[in-house]
Amino acid sequence: MQDKIRIEDDLYNYVNGEWIKKAKIPADKPVTGGFIDLVDKVEKIMLKEFKSISKKPSNDSLLNKAVDLFNKVLDEEDRLKGKDFLLSKLNYLDNIVNKHDFSIALYYLYVNNYPLPFNIGVTEDMMDATKYCLCITGPQTILPDTTMYNTANEEALLSVYSQMVLQILAKLEIENKEELLAKTLSFDKKISKIVKSSEEWADYIKCYNPYSFKDVEDKLDCDFANLVVSRYGIPPVNVVVYDPRFLDNYQGLMTDYSEYVAWAKVNLILSNVAYLSEEFRNLAGIYSRALSGAKEMAKIDKYAYRLVNNYYDEPLGVYYGKKYFGPEAKADVISIVKNLIESYKHRLSNNNWLSKETIAKAIVKLDKMEIKIGYPDKVSDKYYLLAFSNNQSLIEIVDKLNKVLVANRDEKLYKTVDRSEWVMSGNTVNACYNPSFNDITFPAAILQVPFYSLEQTIEENYGGIGCVIGHEISHAFDNNGAQMDELGNIKNWWTEEDYKNFQVKTEAMTKQFDGLELEGSKVNGKLSVSENIADNGGVASAIESLNRVKPNANFKEFFMNYARIWCQKARPEYTKLLLTVDVHGPAYYRANQQVKNFKEFYDAFNVKETDKMYLDPSERLIIW
Repeated sequence: MQDKIRIEDDLYNYVNGEWIKKAKIPADKPVTGGFIDLVDKVEKIMLKEFKSISKKPSNDSLLNKAVDLFNKVLDEEDRLKGKDFLLSKLNYLDNIVNKHDFSIALYYLYVNNYPLPFNIGVTEDMMDATKYCLCITGPQTILPDTTMYNTANEEALLSVYSQMVLQILAKLEIENKEELLAKTLSFDKKISKIVKSSEEWADYIKCYNPYSFKDVEDKLDCDFANLVVSRYGIPPVNVVVYDPRFLDNYQGLMTDYSEYVAWAKVNLILSNVAYLSEEFRNLAGIYSRALSGAKEMAKIDKYAYRLVNNYYDEPLGVYYGKKYFGPEAKADVISIVKNLIESYKHRLSNNNWLSKETIAKAIVKLDKMEIKIGYPDKVSDKYYLLAFSNNQSLIEIVDKLNKVLVANRDEKLYKTVDRSEWVMSGNTVNACYNPSFNDITFPAAILQVPFYSLEQTIEENYGGIGCVIGHEISHAFDNNGAQMDELGNIKNWWTEEDYKNFQVKTEAMTKQFDGLELEGSKVNGKLSVSENIADNGGVASAIESLNRVKPNANFKEFFMNYARIWCQKARPEYTKLLLTVDVHGPAYYRANQQVKNFKEFYDAFNVKETDKMYLDPSERLIIW
């Protein structure tokens, strides 16, 4: 492939083309390569550990409980015993005929994991990150995004969904299946008109809309007060409404309670039926496979591990991290992080478009940023509450575990936020910035080749994990993070002129990506702008950091490994789906478009104006 492609024309395919040409996407996946290969690697390791612990229990009680649940999933004959439990839950919904019935049932529905026409939860308060707040959002739509309704895709996808639902209802011997489906689709269509699109959700600062408790109660008109008092003891002064349009139109959604009941039944079935048997799991995955392009469902052992990891992720992550991530690597990664932060401070101090006042406050945010590497020192106490009896069916166990986790979350409402919590487990192949905590997390599982290795060159490590670290730091200063202070609170710490300059640059980043073509679809620059700002800042700070530790560094190695970490091969359906709902840009452009902004790329590969990777200097953009 490198004989046919010039790096000056296409960095991504020069580096990854030969692999992409030969790679085969597994039948149970929509994509392979990059992150996905590391996920597979971690899963194989943990599956081997599970099988070993099944034969010889560990000294870790949580690990043993996780393996017990794993083996419970593998016992298909036992899983079928849960059918009566599911049917019993469905029958309760028949008690709801009107608003009065719904109000009486509301608390029971909430604490027993029934689908509600609105979601309530407890999360950090974005105006005071030391406290929690009660929040409310609308329900999910059947199609992945509201923008997909009233398009050519709607009919085809809903047809697949409908056939799946009818097959499952028939298998469960549910009466009036066509009527249930029709009412579900009607209710979903109403939801689609009043909830946010992915693009709207991407501007997460706009989720903070505090309403008085009385206003929310009046708009819901369903004895919301009884639910809240029964659950939390006293109602909060305010409820944070994430999507006001939904709340304002809620009563219009609930004009026919038979539609809600049908919708709730179908959603309850779809979210639980896979726990009954492999046949049901296969049926329940028809629609998601149509969306992603995957040809088969995952093998039962992978499914079992993923289900267990949903509940025991932190204990599994600590076990993985302690065994497979050494102290030498942790110390090295911490040194890279600190170098990136120092480079960021230096870049801010020498910034030519910010005032000294704004620079000083940005540096305060960097100084307060917490670093979490590998895995937490101890497992959260909440995991010791996840107990169950092996005499219960799998669906009953999952139902109980969900109740425990929701109750644990709800108990936080009037407590002080614990900023030591990790939002990702050590066995997760990912990294993140938490705006409410102003912290960056790099789990052990991502700290391996090609992102990082003690065996890689310094250039490769900075082109890999260095850019990822810089990316997460940059989220503190993307279009959302820039509106929050060092404590995780929404606060304007900019001068008026500086923020206007930042908005101009944000708009330029939106335009640089908006409309880029990929496999017949186009990139939405507004949807992906926060991640594109972070990628841009990640590369910029990694370049400076590399220069600090190794003058005259080999930037060919740096940029080639940067392209390598985004290597993937995806099915067309999956690519199209991500372009619609994912805030991240497509892998191809995360590599190829970003590097065009940096002089070091042009110098490393002698890229000229006649080359396809050339971008006119007037269009190049470096924000941080």
